[in-house]
Amino acid sequence: MDRFGLQCFVALAEELHFHRAAERCHISQPAMSQQIARLERELDVRLAHRNKRSVALTTAGEVFLEQARRTVRQMDLAVSLARRTDRGEIGQLTVGVTSPALYVMFPEVAAVFRRILPGVGLVVRELTTAEQERALRIGDVDVGLVHPPLDDPQFATEEVARPPFHVALPAGHRLTTMDSVELADLAGEGLVLFPRQIAPQLYDTIVSLCQDAGFSPTIAMEAHPAQSIIALVGAGVGIGFIAAEVQRLPRAGIAYRPIRGPRPLLGLGVAYHPDGRPPAVEAFLTAAREAGRRVR
Repeated sequence: MDRFGLQCFVALAEELHFHRAAERCHISQPAMSQQIARLERELDVRLAHRNKRSVALTTAGEVFLEQARRTVRQMDLAVSLARRTDRGEIGQLTVGVTSPALYVMFPEVAAVFRRILPGVGLVVRELTTAEQERALRIGDVDVGLVHPPLDDPQFATEEVARPPFHVALPAGHRLTTMDSVELADLAGEGLVLFPRQIAPQLYDTIVSLCQDAGFSPTIAMEAHPAQSIIALVGAGVGIGFIAAEVQRLPRAGIAYRPIRGPRPLLGLGVAYHPDGRPPAVEAFLTAAREAGRRVR
């Protein structure tokens, strides 16, 4: 039983006229008669009484009509869903996101992605860059929002933003009298920094920049996400490093200052398998590019 045979029967049942039903299905009248006869043989049921002047459905035909309509609609829906899924218009995309990226950039990426592909849901997994490499390798995530570069060269990575770090200072700290600070101004201070495993290369870059500024940093405590770093700064634990203006969360007892001169930057990029980009991954990359232009 194929869709076209059902479509022909529905047309005949609604028109009750072979010629009009044939025109509606874009076939000849003999071909329409053949379609109905074939369907009746397959069902072993008489669906319509016909003569040269009239067509009338049998009781079995009337019962079958509603189910035939429903089946045609369901088949059309199945075809539509398959095609939309193949085009990446519906379904879901599993995304790996680092903790800093989750607060600095991901909400904007998700908003743009939803505008591009409203029928595709995002499943978010908070993972470090290294964990995302493993997840991409085994297919646990489809795409990652990471801190480039990656260790595994098999993945393609495109950097989409590089917002600068700022410092969070306890209210009343000597550096709050300045509009901006240099890394050298942090010599002798205890620092609150994200754990190295979150972004090893970025962590090492911050340490290296401090050394270039003439001192070895003293890590008072490691913490993440940004809210935890800011809370520890407010408690007097040390001076915090936070990435991008969006992480300058309002909190009593905290002052923020930009860093001038050589300063660490938070590289944000999209990682994916290079062997062809499914439409949903392509849309995510487009969304990340757009959102990245607004990150400071």
